[in-house]
Amino acid sequence: MRHLLITLISLLVLSAKAEEKRVGDYIVYYNVFNSSFLQPETAKTYGIPRTGTTAVLNVSIHKVNNKHLPDAVSANVQGRAENQISQMEDLAFREIKEGEAIYYLADFQFRPNEYSKINFSIRLPDLEAPIELRVNKKFYKD
Repeated sequence: MRHLLITLISLLVLSAKAEEKRVGDYIVYYNVFNSSFLQPETAKTYGIPRTGTTAVLNVSIHKVNNKHLPDAVSANVQGRAENQISQMEDLAFREIKEGEAIYYLADFQFRPNEYSKINFSIRLPDLEAPIELRVNKKFYKD
């Protein structure tokens, strides 16, 4: 239980800077951050290296319902990160389920003091086309 609480607190703090995109009845929340921002125990649990040049993309998808809070849903999430010299890295998303929460984590390498382009798509069974998202973020070695 203590581990779950640490994980949720870590991700909630990071989620304060989350972006969101609404498509139909769905809301996609996402944020990108340096892996060194994670607590060591959280990084170890999810196999995320805490280095000065590793970033993490955190994605969660929710479907609006008649209740006040949307329901977390599973999806097929794929993506790619590209640095300024056009080196590309496919993102290997891991689905994390903790209680009613579902989120996807992918880590990737970045070049310090440069922008990374992160493109990712989300496929949901009841949407014909995938939800496409793009993030450009400058990372600094921590």
